[in-house]
Amino acid sequence: MGDGLLVLKIFLVVAAIAIAAMLFVALYGAKKPLPQSVVNDAGYRIRKLWLGLVLVVAAIAFALTVPFFPYPWARASVGARHVRVTAAQYAFVMPSVLPVDVPLVFDVTSQDVNHGFGIYAPDGTLFAQVQAMPDYINHLPIEFHVKGHYVVRCLEFCGIGHAYMHGGFDVR
Repeated sequence: MGDGLLVLKIFLVVAAIAIAAMLFVALYGAKKPLPQSVVNDAGYRIRKLWLGLVLVVAAIAFALTVPFFPYPWARASVGARHVRVTAAQYAFVMPSVLPVDVPLVFDVTSQDVNHGFGIYAPDGTLFAQVQAMPDYINHLPIEFHVKGHYVVRCLEFCGIGHAYMHGGFDVR
């Protein structure tokens, strides 16, 4: 419930700012019209400032979020074992048992249409994912450190049986 209240507060603040901005624009536009040359000069200054602001915000957001990239630990080692995975409507063909604490690289492809290859850890959280595409092999370097049963689900709508497209493997 606490998260929902926080989201509501943020929404209300953003909505109030948006309404204030719209009122400002509406009231500002009610004044006497300005000559076109003044409007053009002011408009280009505002565009340059807006572009600068957007670039600064984007750079800050990028710098702040890079450390939280989903798989910073995923590194393919030279001696990694390759595991072939083939997706097809509506199943995954892959080994049923994989080793723990061994560097692996999933070589993921598809026989028919695009699929999502999402691996869910034994606790139910999304562990890793990659696209499965026809005539292309995506490589997903990974190492499992927790033993248990991992569920694989398709993460991209691939047809009428998409909801039932899942598989799994045990890590021992």
